[in-house]
Amino acid sequence: MAKILIVDDEVQVASALRRLFRREGFAVEVALNGEEALQKLPVFDPDLVISDFRMKGMNGAELLEKVLRLAPRAVRILLSGHADLWSTSPTSSAQAVSHFISKPWDDDHLVSRVRSLLGQQEPSASSP
Repeated sequence: MAKILIVDDEVQVASALRRLFRREGFAVEVALNGEEALQKLPVFDPDLVISDFRMKGMNGAELLEKVLRLAPRAVRILLSGHADLWSTSPTSSAQAVSHFISKPWDDDHLVSRVRSLLGQQEPSASSP
């Protein structure tokens, strides 16, 4: 079972993503800020990290830079609703982001993208 660490300081967004990915069969852990995510990283050892860009304290790009150093095999997704993303983030941070997904997201597209990034097939319907 693939493990996903979701990082978002908006509790409702983090909860929605947790429900979505748990329903799809992933193991999910949530952190409400970058520092909490860094504490959970070595214990949870995620296959994929989804982080919001705009958070208090450490932004998502800064967090994913640290994730790249600490867990280089983890796929790193930055989630943001802001078009000015890279104008407010250093180019070195851009290199730490594996993929970018804009808000609001479509659940089916997001799950499909995550499965693709993790090299998983969509679950097939059971045959009678």
